Amino acid sequence: MSKHQSKQDASVPVSKSKLWQSIVQRLSVRLPTDTESQTKRKTLSKLSMIGFNGAGILFHRRGDRLKIPRYQNTFRLEPFKAFHAATVDKIVRDVMEIKLSAITSYQPDQTSKLCLEIASDVLKAVGKKDYDRYKIVTQVYIIQRFQQSMHAAFQCLWDVERDNYSYHVFENNHIYAWCCVFGVYYD
Repeated sequence: MSKHQSKQDASVPVSKSKLWQSIVQRLSVRLPTDTESQTKRKTLSKLSMIGFNGAGILFHRRGDRLKIPRYQNTFRLEPFKAFHAATVDKIVRDVMEIKLSAITSYQPDQTSKLCLEIASDVLKAVGKKDYDRYKIVTQVYIIQRFQQSMHAAFQCLWDVERDNYSYHVFENNHIYAWCCVFGVYYD
């Protein structure tokens, strides 16, 4: 735009309502009618009281849109439901007994698939216990029982007050199976 055109536009008096109508026509925006705005207000007031899905979240209205408040961190250091090793011991024992009781010989292809099945079943069962703020890690080993030994070592940062683990060993004449479940607390 040149200086001459902007001076001409500024010198022409235009009312605010006409200016608003021209902007709305250019953007092809439809203004809500009175009944639409009333139903929108009712919906917004209901949402501000109960929130979505019955949650207790309150909303603010800022202009024509919802403003969801941002809350600060809770800095809660204790879980509502802590990782209970005795309960997880029972889950691991039951899953391993069911899966491994029918094995009569060691077959590497079968045992590798069996390790994955045991780990996923244990994770699902422990996940149903709903330990909040815990990462669940499962490790399963199955080796042939043939006069050998196995040594396993784990290294991680460990919080003695909140972290815990559970394990179970299953043995028969053909295999030696070991499953360990770690419950590691995180904020």
